[in-house]
Amino acid sequence: MSVTALIAASGQGQRMGGEIKKQYLQLEGRPILARTLEIFIRHQAVNQIVVVVPVAETVLARNTIKPFCSLEKICFVEGGKRRQDSVYQGLQAVSRDAEMVCIHDGVRPFVSAKLFEDVLEAARKYGAAVPVIPVTDTLKELSISGFVERTISRETVYRAQTPQIFRHDLITEAYRKAYILGVEATDDAYLLELLGGKVCTVPGSPSNIKVTHPLDLLFAEALLKRGC
Repeated sequence: MSVTALIAASGQGQRMGGEIKKQYLQLEGRPILARTLEIFIRHQAVNQIVVVVPVAETVLARNTIKPFCSLEKICFVEGGKRRQDSVYQGLQAVSRDAEMVCIHDGVRPFVSAKLFEDVLEAARKYGAAVPVIPVTDTLKELSISGFVERTISRETVYRAQTPQIFRHDLITEAYRKAYILGVEATDDAYLLELLGGKVCTVPGSPSNIKVTHPLDLLFAEALLKRGC
């Protein structure tokens, strides 16, 4: 089974603030992006890694992670304005021989080998799979004016994580049609759902956090100290 890992690392980091983009920030002496890549570099099922970075930053990204990671499997691609545009650009660089495409956020540095393998196994069986975790907070649907319209049952509501893994042909077709129709999405699986595709879920991990805000950095540092 040939797998390409497509790492979406083209964010501008506006919610994080600061001069350094979040994917290049250091956690215990290693860039977040380098930590994210480790599992895919080591895993035997992954034959290719496509890292999508901001425009004009392929050299910067390469130089940032080179001291920490083997670059043998990695190619760098410039992204677009939105995450969706960036993933679409990355898909153009995926090897034709790839049977599965694993799309993962470049700032989720705590993905485990077990989680990757669980999602991959489900995707092999069903064609598409994503990790999810239960929602613990009470959910309220609000009106435009900010008043509560209704309380939503959380029994069937889950938060999606990455890595999300798909058959190469399925996710390529989903992105191609989304591009033609002008459909927007922040979640890769949603584009496949719009085509009527079935997406399997597997249990995600609370430690598989996405580093987006300054508080997330503190949480990430705490996870490292615990050996995650």
